[in-house]
Amino acid sequence: MVTQLVPGELIVRKGGRDDFMAVGERLVEANNERVSIVTNMAVAVDRIDEAAAEEARQRAAAHLREKSSPEEAASVNAALARSLAQLHVKRWHR
Repeated sequence: MVTQLVPGELIVRKGGRDDFMAVGERLVEANNERVSIVTNMAVAVDRIDEAAAEEARQRAAAHLREKSSPEEAASVNAALARSLAQLHVKRWHR
């Protein structure tokens, strides 16, 4: 099965341990033996810079208020989603 990955939290369970990550968008492929993920962003919770993610969120939100082309707006929306994913994961696992 192949499906779309959306920005958010990914929990990697291995050896009885959970690792939490903020992920971007792209694809997930799952079968009986494994799950493969291709993404444009994957950041472990302990490596997320909350201040930098918040600054990126604010820049993207400000840019969305300006007039821009549909392509530029899509790019800014994607950046905003990645920033929000990082903030959510970092703040949830404090």
